[in-house]
Amino acid sequence: MSTSYIGSKTAAENGAEFTLSTGSSRAFFVFPGFGGGEHLLLQIKNSGGSSFSDVGILAENGQNTGVVTARGAGDSIFRVVKSETSTAIEVFFD
Repeated sequence: MSTSYIGSKTAAENGAEFTLSTGSSRAFFVFPGFGGGEHLLLQIKNSGGSSFSDVGILAENGQNTGVVTARGAGDSIFRVVKSETSTAIEVFFD
């Protein structure tokens, strides 16, 4: 069953932090789909700090799903950032 991660809105928003252990994954998708230039950005929390670094685009126009898989040693803390969108879009994860 899918869980809402970022509620339906047009404004950009940082999603909540989540932790994945090495080798584990979390799939994200949006509804409805993105328009041109709209995306989900994956970020990873920097060691020993409260700041995040960009990993890359997780999903965008024409690709409305993405999977995060932890590859480092030990647990990693991530968040997903939704860009501003022209229509209200909700972000879910499985």
